[in-house]
Amino acid sequence: MVRGVGKAEQTRAQLAEVAERLFAERGIEAVSLREIGASAGQRNNSVAHYHFGSRQGLIDAIFERRMAPIDRRRHAMLDDMVRSGRSGDVRSLCEALVLPLVFALDEQEGYRYYARFLAQVYTAPGIDFLNDGNHSVTGALRQVTSGLEAALPELPPLIRRERIALAGGFVVHSLADRERARHPRLELSSEAFAANLVDSTVGLLCAPVAAATRRAVQTYDKSA
Repeated sequence: MVRGVGKAEQTRAQLAEVAERLFAERGIEAVSLREIGASAGQRNNSVAHYHFGSRQGLIDAIFERRMAPIDRRRHAMLDDMVRSGRSGDVRSLCEALVLPLVFALDEQEGYRYYARFLAQVYTAPGIDFLNDGNHSVTGALRQVTSGLEAALPELPPLIRRERIALAGGFVVHSLADRERARHPRLELSSEAFAANLVDSTVGLLCAPVAAATRRAVQTYDKSA
């Protein structure tokens, strides 16, 4: 390997790790590229801009770096669901949504801030990793979303889309809260937490739609 290339990759990784922590702790808009470079111990004030081009480029790099192994695990779970005839099962799809993230946060090196980073990104204006189509590492997540759309035909379309979006936010923010509070007072083991999070996500998606709710959405969604 060319020595200069190796150093550049090391600098990129260091900047991404520092940025992930700062974004997680303070929010996406509150952290500048200049501050990220300084916090990473770099003398060049423009080093983050040099390596990533923009704040969005840096956010994309963090997301792709962390999500790639999560996406592979999700693909493996989806493949197993197809082989076992469970591809239309809501709980199995919720497990594919939840468990790869839980495993990554609990087992893999370097994921100390990722759930909080995701939570900050989730509420940041103008960022939509799932629907922008530019990220190969969201392929399995898009399959889960499409699977849930097909597995919940009894829900009015607008309610179905809203609940799937709510489920994604619920999972991300639940994981961020757990990551933020990591110390012995946590009451549930990782395994129990994951199972309960799956249960709760299934409940959110499959809760009965009240007549009053159906009437309320009909004004906006004629297919309801």
